[in-house]
Amino acid sequence: MPRQIDRSKVVVFFGLTGSGKSYLGKRWAAERGYPYFNSDQVRKELAGVAPESRHHVPFNEGLYSPDMTRQTYDEMALRALAALRDNEAGVAMDGSYGAEKQRLQVVDALSSRGAIFFVHCHCQESVARARFQLRAADSGAVSDGRWEIYVGQKNSFEMPKQLKGASLLDLDTDESIGALITRVDNFIKSN
Repeated sequence: MPRQIDRSKVVVFFGLTGSGKSYLGKRWAAERGYPYFNSDQVRKELAGVAPESRHHVPFNEGLYSPDMTRQTYDEMALRALAALRDNEAGVAMDGSYGAEKQRLQVVDALSSRGAIFFVHCHCQESVARARFQLRAADSGAVSDGRWEIYVGQKNSFEMPKQLKGASLLDLDTDESIGALITRVDNFIKSN
């Protein structure tokens, strides 16, 4: 894909729960001064529940049903589009986006306003398990991701090889946050 240096940037951090996408996405966006849209936060806002409330439902049910996921991703795209219309230099989004169709919807909705960059976050299962333990002990955590959800997502996740209309980085998040931010920056600069 040709370089789009002067265009706004839409950077989507995606992958399985526990992959580090929210940790990285939030910190990367803060360093860039970009609006940051987190799927867990948006989902709970749409449902009218407190962000830190726990909703331990089975995979693809309740607050995490396919219909609620569609509504969440639609709302995230609307919020990102509004931010880009307000002349933001870019936006960061984070969610599982486990289906190719969901990723292509981002491209369709936002490519007229900015260059699209997907950062596929992943890590070893042992790292994800450790992250779930930390999350369970954090009363302020927004994500309801846990091992059972990880397994469900892993079994249905459509692994991207490329994304038409977007650039794709495959990123192991088991590095320091500084190194990860640098890798994302270099990826964006080179595409």
